[in-house]
Amino acid sequence: MSLSQLHKLKQVAIDGNYKAIEDFFNASAQLKQMNIRIDLSNPAIPLVFIDEVVEIHKGGVGTEAVNGAVIALLIDLAIGLLGVTYYSEGMTATSNLNINYVKPLLTKKVMVRAEQTQVIGNRIFGIARVMNENGEVCTYATGTVAKGIIIS
Repeated sequence: MSLSQLHKLKQVAIDGNYKAIEDFFNASAQLKQMNIRIDLSNPAIPLVFIDEVVEIHKGGVGTEAVNGAVIALLIDLAIGLLGVTYYSEGMTATSNLNINYVKPLLTKKVMVRAEQTQVIGNRIFGIARVMNENGEVCTYATGTVAKGIIIS
């Protein structure tokens, strides 16, 4: 992402146009390549989806489960999106993740839901839950997002 794109994205967030941010992310090569989409209809609770788990998502110990690296990517994205409502203070970046894999994510669809738990100084703390198609939590994580990163 170029610097001019970052500035534009920051202004769109300041204006409260979270649908445009959602569209920007969903059109990105990274999310399209991985069949991932986000939902910012409630920017305080960002959602990340895989609507259809396919081979690129699977792996790990020779199973049909979603690979741990893919789960980590989804969590990083969801926790990182907690920073969108703080773009008026500068950009944000995930600074810490603590992932707990509870059980194999054997599913046809994945949903990740992130929620802010508190803000201390320039850090946003949150939790993310990774759920299978039945809404069962298979992985959860806590994370921290740094806010107020100034871009020139």
